[in-house]
Amino acid sequence: MNLKQDLERAWAWRESTGVFRDLEAVRVFHGPGEASGSEGSGLLIERFGLHFWITAREDAAPSAAVEKTVAEFLKAHGARSAVWLKRSKKEVPAEPVPLFGELPAPQTVQEGALQFEIRFRDTKHPGLFLDHQPLRDWLRHRAKGWRVLNLFAYTGSLSVAAGKGGAAAVTTVDLSKPTIEWAKRNWELNGLPAERARFWVDDVFPTLERLARKQERFDCVILDPPSFSRGKKGAFSTSKDLQALHERVFAVVAPGGWVITSINSENLSWEKYLSEVQEAARSKGLRLVTHRRIDAPETFPNRFDRPEERYLKGWILRALPV
Repeated sequence: MNLKQDLERAWAWRESTGVFRDLEAVRVFHGPGEASGSEGSGLLIERFGLHFWITAREDAAPSAAVEKTVAEFLKAHGARSAVWLKRSKKEVPAEPVPLFGELPAPQTVQEGALQFEIRFRDTKHPGLFLDHQPLRDWLRHRAKGWRVLNLFAYTGSLSVAAGKGGAAAVTTVDLSKPTIEWAKRNWELNGLPAERARFWVDDVFPTLERLARKQERFDCVILDPPSFSRGKKGAFSTSKDLQALHERVFAVVAPGGWVITSINSENLSWEKYLSEVQEAARSKGLRLVTHRRIDAPETFPNRFDRPEERYLKGWILRALPV
């Protein structure tokens, strides 16, 4: 089977599930699981209304022939424009390049009852992590009355989901001022009241230490850290700092509160992740109950013989006294 056939099969399957009817923002092709050959194995294609964002991982071969096949496929399915981003595992992504069409100004996409601003220009990511759609849905149905702390929040999609779910107060924290401004915009797009939100530009560690000193407690803490980041107070790495991060998180969770923890990393195993979160809980006199495991949604399929390529890992946990 060639790349064109792989793309058509992936599209037809999603169409048959009704996902295009339900969501404007969808991953329409996940190369690691849906490519039959090497030419499409590193392609990730996401639809935002009639505009598409394509990420070519370094193991993809973004040749002229591949670009032509993808462009023809998308145009045949009504695409107005597409942007192509080449992403290396070790280097900062290059600037995205238009594949065809005129890239739109920021546009709004609907995800159930939620709305989000998507950008195709002057950015290296459109602004919405599609693998967290099931988690947004969970928050929207569970967060009524909660005090929520969203760390490493990026453009605040999980904050919005909690807010739409009736959270009493949501604090959104990210190191980047532009993404916090984007998060504010998403909050406003959804008609959520300003008085229920705080938006902070800060490193997560000092934020957690400050909140602990002030004895602020949250019914739910969300953390989805990047594999690596560097802030004013130093660098953070999931390979070294996860236990210390969770220790500080458990210090600000209300008794019986929830911790939603996830990472998207190939370098950290489920076993090591579990052990570091569990040790952090023990150090604070807590036992953890798993309510749900966070895994990639069905539109992110991977090959059965390569389970290590399912990079998204995490849990929805209840933190209870020992």
